[in-house]
Amino acid sequence: MSDLMCRWPLLVSAFARLERPVVIVDLETTGGNMLTDRITEVAMLRFEQGKVMRREWLVNPQRPIPPFITGLTGIDDEMVKDAPGFAVLAEELLPFLQGAVVVAHNSRFDYTFLRHEFQRAGIDFAAPALCTVQLSRKLYPQFHKHNLDSIIERCGIVMEQRHRAMADVLALAEFLEKALCECGVQEFEARSRALMHPKMLPAWLSSDLADQLYALPDRHGVLIWLDKGGRALHLIEHEHAFSEVASYLHLTKPDHAVQAAAVRFIPAVGGLHALWLKAQLAQEYGLRHEQGTKTYLTVRFRESETGELQAKVEPLRSGKHIQKPYGLFLHKKSAKRALTAWAAEMGLCPSVLDILPQTYARDMPCPAMVAGKCEGSCASEGGKSLHNERVLAHAGLLPVADWGRMHDIEITETDVLNGQCVTFRCAGGALSLPDGSWYFDEGLPTLLKMKFKLGSRVVKMLG
Repeated sequence: MSDLMCRWPLLVSAFARLERPVVIVDLETTGGNMLTDRITEVAMLRFEQGKVMRREWLVNPQRPIPPFITGLTGIDDEMVKDAPGFAVLAEELLPFLQGAVVVAHNSRFDYTFLRHEFQRAGIDFAAPALCTVQLSRKLYPQFHKHNLDSIIERCGIVMEQRHRAMADVLALAEFLEKALCECGVQEFEARSRALMHPKMLPAWLSSDLADQLYALPDRHGVLIWLDKGGRALHLIEHEHAFSEVASYLHLTKPDHAVQAAAVRFIPAVGGLHALWLKAQLAQEYGLRHEQGTKTYLTVRFRESETGELQAKVEPLRSGKHIQKPYGLFLHKKSAKRALTAWAAEMGLCPSVLDILPQTYARDMPCPAMVAGKCEGSCASEGGKSLHNERVLAHAGLLPVADWGRMHDIEITETDVLNGQCVTFRCAGGALSLPDGSWYFDEGLPTLLKMKFKLGSRVVKMLG
């Protein structure tokens, strides 16, 4: 038995029962911003099949290390000038991490830094993660502080050098061994499994499918579940693909996951891009669009028996539409109020549009004529044609939810990690597709409202 295995026998045994490799990780970085700062050091202890492997790397962050960070970690520009950048190390690091459970103190920090660095290098990475800050809180609720310094002090852990990656990894291993001894294996394992985020994948998945899912990234994209013959069973867009898949497979056992033999993942720049891809992939694979629980309404203009365009408030189903929607509403009353106000503003005939209140008798004169706002020419043959043209010319100005005058817009999504940009046109709350059709999804209005908050650098009004 190796010295490392002898040092943490309870931990080696507990991690072996997870039936996945476990990697205790610590990073040193140029700062705390997960988007702009970079890694300077990586240290790992990998537990697998009763064995422990130790690895550490200095990393060139390709930017100056702030003096404050050097004072804290002892890592300066001179130490890392000849070290490889993360993109060079990525292929070496990935086998240690992919498919393993990542354990770290404040795992969100370490996990997100790793995920971002891999993504910048063009490599997909995600993994189940366990935060030892949260684990300490659950196992030792009597203590108020759970930062690593406090844990080291209360556990009496002897350290050679604090704030270097491997020193912190070894301190974490000592703490976890002590926690197993004091709290017992059963509580330790139950708390650990409950706290994992992302979760581990369930045991009922085939090993081949599980390996494919563990290779997913934690980013925007569309996931297609395929059967043995390559036929699509299910298609869904994700914001954090691996995390979301692991979470819902932890809670349920959907038919598409039981029947699937493979998955295909198409990455996206953002949420709009994912929906845009989903719309086209659903058609490519012959899948119907699932209808959600929320009902949106729009206005369609239907030709009457006498040739006039009449306004009809209809449900707007998720999926592709040949014609773009005119207006977007949550309630029929608000749609009818908006139609009445729109017709008055545009000088259109409410009688011809068939939007007069039901209490208004059909044999009564048109209220617009009574008010002197219409000469009745819309009832003539030439007037009908002209009125229809004006209806279609102004239809795009019907209100879209509560977005004011955001009727027809361009929205640009940007991947902040690699700078990739994609621009989309949206009108009436729907996305324009390359074939000239329009796509609506019940999640689209919420997503668009989030984009509007980002202002003119993201959203451009077209009309």
